[in-house]
Amino acid sequence: MLTESKMVMKVLESNFKRLRYPYKLSFCITYRCNLKCNMCSIWKKPLIQELTTEEIESFFAQTNKFSWVGLTGGEIFLRPDLLDIVRITLKYCKDLNVLHFPTNGYMKEAILSGVEQMLKMNPRRLFVTVSVDGPQQIHDKLRGIPDSWKNAVETFVALRKMGIPTFVNMTISHGNLGRIDETIRSIKDVYPEFDPDKMLNFNFFQVSSHYYANDHLRLPKENLLIQDSKKALMIVGTGSTFKNYLKNYESYVKTGKSPLHCQALSASCFIDAYGGIFPCSVYDKKIGNVKDPGFNFEELWNRKEVESLHHECKSGKCPGCWSPCEAYQAINGNLFKVGP
Repeated sequence: MLTESKMVMKVLESNFKRLRYPYKLSFCITYRCNLKCNMCSIWKKPLIQELTTEEIESFFAQTNKFSWVGLTGGEIFLRPDLLDIVRITLKYCKDLNVLHFPTNGYMKEAILSGVEQMLKMNPRRLFVTVSVDGPQQIHDKLRGIPDSWKNAVETFVALRKMGIPTFVNMTISHGNLGRIDETIRSIKDVYPEFDPDKMLNFNFFQVSSHYYANDHLRLPKENLLIQDSKKALMIVGTGSTFKNYLKNYESYVKTGKSPLHCQALSASCFIDAYGGIFPCSVYDKKIGNVKDPGFNFEELWNRKEVESLHHECKSGKCPGCWSPCEAYQAINGNLFKVGP
């Protein structure tokens, strides 16, 4: 419980000042992906050298005070050293309270085997999100690969039966607007125990040049996004943080800015597959690289220019987003202002 208490204290502290060390790290460990999603161009990125296992260990050996690490991609199970990366994360991050990763669910057997091995490493709290973006025909069209829906749903069901806290994550984008009810019914046809109130999360289409490489796209029509956000709000009821994410989404759609003071470069940061350190997954403003000579995370974090960049994000002078990857820290850092 000590690790959980430390995270709670950091969350509370983030309401009053910029943290001297972030409690959350979003770490993209690969851009390789086995799907061809039309709302994301990660899979189109050229295959260049990503951080090696040794470089990742060197980073965590000196940079390890995180309470929450999200490993993301691409599809993280395409890294043959994924289990080594998880082992390294758990070895050095002694205060780690939450380890999370998303998956497209396509590599069912590798995912189930991998998660089983992760459990043997005794993470304090591990949870998984599996992407399902519609009923089968819609999902497969969006994801660009046949049977991607079938594999995703089967992976989700198998992980739930293993007792892993696993959630479906539906990203609302141009191709699945108005399809929430259909998506739920399609999953229930396979898994009657599916409870959207407890097992379904939502994300909404985001634009990023350095991460998704989809800055040539624009948000769908405002009224349709708001309609789906209200539908999602009626469905889910699992936690105040997620409810407040949905409640605040309408404000983001109308303004293009975070409805709450952003916590990028205070409570959290983003590291890409090449070691670049950014405020978040959206703002393409690199502050350093873990491979820089003499790299020292705490020294970098506490530079005046990085603090200034945080205030830039906080005051809405960044491109603006409302993605769960960043919104949850914003909600946690604005506990006295979480209404719509």
